[in-house]
Amino acid sequence: MISVDEAEEVASYSIKEISGSIPNLSEWKDATVKLSTIYYDLYGNRSAYSFNVMENKQQAGYIFISATKDNYPVLEFSKGKMPNEIPEFTTRSKSLAQERANKIKLESADKEELTIGEMKSLYLGPTFYYAEYSLTDTKGKTKEKVIVDLPFSTIVDFNKSNVSAPVNEEDYFFNNTSLQQQQEIRKQDANAQWKSIEERRTMETISAGYTSTSSILYLCYNFV
Repeated sequence: MISVDEAEEVASYSIKEISGSIPNLSEWKDATVKLSTIYYDLYGNRSAYSFNVMENKQQAGYIFISATKDNYPVLEFSKGKMPNEIPEFTTRSKSLAQERANKIKLESADKEELTIGEMKSLYLGPTFYYAEYSLTDTKGKTKEKVIVDLPFSTIVDFNKSNVSAPVNEEDYFFNNTSLQQQQEIRKQDANAQWKSIEERRTMETISAGYTSTSSILYLCYNFV
């Protein structure tokens, strides 16, 4: 698991690289990053961290860093705001959760009121942003979890699969094995990218330290 501090260092380093390779984002060269949101997957594990890219104390964009080395270090970046920071999306998502709570109440025998919990941000990959709300009864027991697709403002049910079943057992084994192989290749590639970015950051730190030491020696020499 990648810590917030480590993710922030990677984000800070990455925006410098991005500014040098993408002309449209060259102004990020002197920008800083500020933690915005910690994202989770469907199982409650941290999946990503989003950072606001700050330029002259103003938000200039955002960057997503993976919370695990099983995924690529930089997941996505852009100008503008991420969906969970757009009031129109978050307000609509809570309204949908309230509508669902009202429906459950009407369909229940005791007509019990349900409380909507705080929004939990989910990130399931680039451009897949969701808001999760826990609906709890008067005893504090979670009756249901509502997941809303933020950009599309729709409630989604990940328990329902639209994937058709394989024709036979042999096809199932082949498809499952192929998927596992793809996931393993992706993991190895992601791990290699993490190693690469760590090595580049280390070399930059060593180079900066050498330059600083040389400057101090130069000043001392001239002072004497």
